[in-house]
Amino acid sequence: MIKKSIILIGVIFLYACGTLDSKTININVGDSKEKVLGIMGVPQDRQLKDNQEAWQYCVSGAGFGYNDHKIIWFNSGQVTGITSYRSSRSGCTGAIETIRWEEAPDFILETWQR
Repeated sequence: MIKKSIILIGVIFLYACGTLDSKTININVGDSKEKVLGIMGVPQDRQLKDNQEAWQYCVSGAGFGYNDHKIIWFNSGQVTGITSYRSSRSGCTGAIETIRWEEAPDFILETWQR
């Protein structure tokens, strides 16, 4: 019984230590906001500036003492890039940073379908 309890605790611990990488790997430059919503769900934060938009996602406890954050950047409704950062606050609430628009990938040069 004790052995099963230890295994169960280990599985729960490993499951809790996740990042957003397994979801963001499915997002590509040029994808629509609808596709991102289908993959990532509703963002914890959304900021707008002119034609640009930034959606932020967070997973609390992604590793030992940090949260995993992803910013998905849009221009005119299409993904232009994804950036990451970590925070060490407890939980995601209050740990989301203000968008620095100068870091935004602001346009798509060209996308080709294969």
